[in-house]
Amino acid sequence: MTETLDKMSSQLVLESLVNSNRVVINKIYQECYPSVRYMVTSNSGNIDDAQDIFHDAIALVIEKAREKSLELTSSLKTYLYSVSFNLWQKQLKRKSKETALPDHLDLSEESDHEQKVFNEQLYEIFQHNFDQLNPEYQKILKMYLLKYPMKKITREMGYANEKYAKVKKYMCKEHLKNNIHNDPKFKELTLLIPN
Repeated sequence: MTETLDKMSSQLVLESLVNSNRVVINKIYQECYPSVRYMVTSNSGNIDDAQDIFHDAIALVIEKAREKSLELTSSLKTYLYSVSFNLWQKQLKRKSKETALPDHLDLSEESDHEQKVFNEQLYEIFQHNFDQLNPEYQKILKMYLLKYPMKKITREMGYANEKYAKVKKYMCKEHLKNNIHNDPKFKELTLLIPN
């Protein structure tokens, strides 16, 4: 497959993404990532931020394509760039709010205890949803949580290259995140969080 993304039908690109087609994922990375990297690094971000944003954007596209709620009216390059741009703007706003918060809060013993209970319940929900993942996803996420270098994850999983491994890792994270957010116990727990 030597043709560029622009020459491929958007339907074929989306189907290839949903099916984790390595060739298409590499092509997307080669053709779409440089402009996102430039946008992020020239707007208060670094290479890691750019990669995170780009992977988030790909994960969103995959999710919408799976739900059949995505119809591309522009090229995938343009669409991914605009999704990445919006995600980066949101992150910049969030960062500016975080820096406006005080460095530490004086917590009472009671709120410390509440926080501990909340964290324990959150961990149980995480563990339950993690255990429901397929073995491949569990293995990738375990290595990621243990801070394995991407090179080692690529080798251990038998993937063709690190780019594919990064996208796969991101898909695993998004899958787990979605499962947790849709877990009734998580929804119940978040109702207890004060605004």
